[in-house]
Amino acid sequence: MKTCLIIGNGPSLAGIPNEFLGKYPTFGSNRVYLKYTPDYYAFCDPLWLGRYLDDIIALKCKEKFIHWRFATKVPGSKPLFNLGYRKEFSFEPLTWIHDGNTVTFVHLQLAYHYGFERALLIGVDHHYGYEGQPATQQTGKEDAHFTPDYYDDDVTYWKPDLTKTTRAYKMAKKAYKSVGREIINITPGTHLDVFEKGDWHDW
Repeated sequence: MKTCLIIGNGPSLAGIPNEFLGKYPTFGSNRVYLKYTPDYYAFCDPLWLGRYLDDIIALKCKEKFIHWRFATKVPGSKPLFNLGYRKEFSFEPLTWIHDGNTVTFVHLQLAYHYGFERALLIGVDHHYGYEGQPATQQTGKEDAHFTPDYYDDDVTYWKPDLTKTTRAYKMAKKAYKSVGREIINITPGTHLDVFEKGDWHDW
């Protein structure tokens, strides 16, 4: 079965050896490159994408998928067109995509498009510890990612809405399962219960 590894940026990723990440074709996003450079890289949040354009341009990846507003500034990248009114799993993500309020959902659509039959999730903790209203903006450092340097002091980003991301994950599970594909969450200590769970050591 053609297998890929979708890398989330949760705190648990800090404890995963890069040697393991190199065992499979990888999808990664945002500032994952502070730990590991994936084969397929995506950044779809225009709120803070521009802050790290130089880093993104310098990355050596097989493919880059960038929000359409910034794609022309990243040579060789493919634009991501998020259609807010189409809240469903996209089977043609290079034409349009639903972000599902999490770039991990974007990766699941891309991995499906590229023919991967099994997607392993690592670093997808599905737990952030932010206080206050979900889907509101916050600025500055936090401890919800694999490094305290994930955001710079002046970067503004969105707090996650786990209700919406869970809904998106359920759509991904349905899409994969309908054609005999599978998604397995091998993230240690994950709070995400939508997918079958596994131990990354077994992979």
